[in-house]
Amino acid sequence: MALFKKNKPKNVCVLLDSNTARVLARGSMEGPPEGMNLQITIFEGNILDVVNTEHVQIVPADETMSPRLGHVIQRRGDMVIMETLRNLTGSEVRENLRMPVDFETFLYPTDGTPGRWTAQANDLSCGGISFFSQGQFAVGSQLEVVIPITRTAPLLLPCQLLRQRDEGDGTFFYAAKFLSLLNEQESMIREAVFNVQLKSMQRLRR
Repeated sequence: MALFKKNKPKNVCVLLDSNTARVLARGSMEGPPEGMNLQITIFEGNILDVVNTEHVQIVPADETMSPRLGHVIQRRGDMVIMETLRNLTGSEVRENLRMPVDFETFLYPTDGTPGRWTAQANDLSCGGISFFSQGQFAVGSQLEVVIPITRTAPLLLPCQLLRQRDEGDGTFFYAAKFLSLLNEQESMIREAVFNVQLKSMQRLRR
């Protein structure tokens, strides 16, 4: 008997609650992806969450496709038909795709200071990362940080520190923004954030 592999979904997108940035589901866009009404087959998550959410962000995994804001106007089985309300800007997507994370990582100063510092990640988005570290760095300084949770190999990304807070126990909290990301790197971070959000959502439903 011949065995056939199930085709991977095409034009994958993630659907988020526009108000809370909570991931609702993942789906595959059917038909023209730039049409006024989108047909999206849900293959992960709860379709009722999508139907019952007033404003939904539709964020394609393919960074060349425009993210949009929409709402459900019809459901057919595991498919929803969504009316597009407007296109979303890149900054709107970056601001909403921020997720608490918990992984150990490494920091490398780029100002000529030798050495490697350990850090504990706090949250991650397409725009930046926050973390705790015993290293003491000035606001405005630049570092390279390892992102170990991306799909293939870990990413080593340049970032600039925006805020610092002394935790009083020998560690410091930092918020940083990424610098000069390539489209492929941003897409990998976005996918990693989606996966963390979806796993978190699945654990809450068990």
